[in-house]
Amino acid sequence: MQYKINNQNYHDESVQADKLQLLYRQSYPAVFFSLIVAFLYVNILWDQVNNKSLFIWLGIVIVASLVRLFIFVTYRRQSPEGKNILKWEKPYYISLAVSSIIWGIGLVYLSYNLPFVYQVITYFLLVGMAGSALTVYSALRYLSITTVAFILVPITVRFLFLEQDAALMMSFAVIVFMVSAFRATRVLSDTLHNNYMLTHALSRANEEAEKLASTDMLTGLNNRRAFTDLSNIQIEYCKRYGNPVTAITLDVDHFKNINDKYGHAAGDTALQHLTEILQTITRSSDIIGRIGGEEFAILLINTHVDEAVLVAEKLRNWIADHPVHIGEDCFSMTVSIGVASDNNYNLELLVNLADKAMYKAKQAGRNKVICSE
Repeated sequence: MQYKINNQNYHDESVQADKLQLLYRQSYPAVFFSLIVAFLYVNILWDQVNNKSLFIWLGIVIVASLVRLFIFVTYRRQSPEGKNILKWEKPYYISLAVSSIIWGIGLVYLSYNLPFVYQVITYFLLVGMAGSALTVYSALRYLSITTVAFILVPITVRFLFLEQDAALMMSFAVIVFMVSAFRATRVLSDTLHNNYMLTHALSRANEEAEKLASTDMLTGLNNRRAFTDLSNIQIEYCKRYGNPVTAITLDVDHFKNINDKYGHAAGDTALQHLTEILQTITRSSDIIGRIGGEEFAILLINTHVDEAVLVAEKLRNWIADHPVHIGEDCFSMTVSIGVASDNNYNLELLVNLADKAMYKAKQAGRNKVICSE
């Protein structure tokens, strides 16, 4: 249950980041659109309102727009990814809220004592701004709702108190518009959210499927297929630059006796214990794979055969000196190891040579390292 909860949280945060990223990409035109409308509105009221008031309001709009543009440019330069995008949600929301308040309250102030026709023009202009906001900010529902509210509520309240039937009817019409818009944003936002959720769920499912296809479930190591694919990539790289490549194969000695004496669960624990040692001794650049029941292979790039023999001896000693603990019981195990280097950079031949050397180690008494000739 905890996994499901954490996974849901992961999806919710990823979806929120995706929607915020979408908003940042499509918000540039909205800023310039609002500036154009502001200049047009100032031109309409030029002969009706004190020019000083118009200049002050226009200056505030320009400053708010420049702040928003600065936030957008900074965001684009930093190019945040993943959940780091969520840190940009607060500045986006605050700057948008401030800009919306400047429009909603500012235009009520400018048109307060104007003839009714200019107040109607102002009302329709704000309704248009609100409609644009619904289109641009619908990815995040709370953004679109608060933006529309900041833009339309002040002038709607103003029109409700005008002693004109037309103003009252317009107010009720805008209220109906806001209610229907809020309902529509829920449908649109939920649909977008579900689509993003589905996209992330499918992506995660594909990742899990790929992981299952390439990972040995018991040990967490590469399975034979993944070991082959990764090793061939590294071998091609070594071949291109003439770097040495060496393979090690190892097999647990008398593994059947461990299963028979201690049970298959103990055998699984022994393989997991062996895996931990392999990961401890080898480098992060080495490729480790479980290629059989109790057989493992290691590809060492940029490693000469004499260096690989030293690694193999260290592995053999560590495995022999570190017993497997099962509750209060413990038992030791050993491995037989084969080492091979192939100047032709052929993975299949390389592993076959290491396998032959490993079987020679078993025939020589086990718990030995044999290097292919």
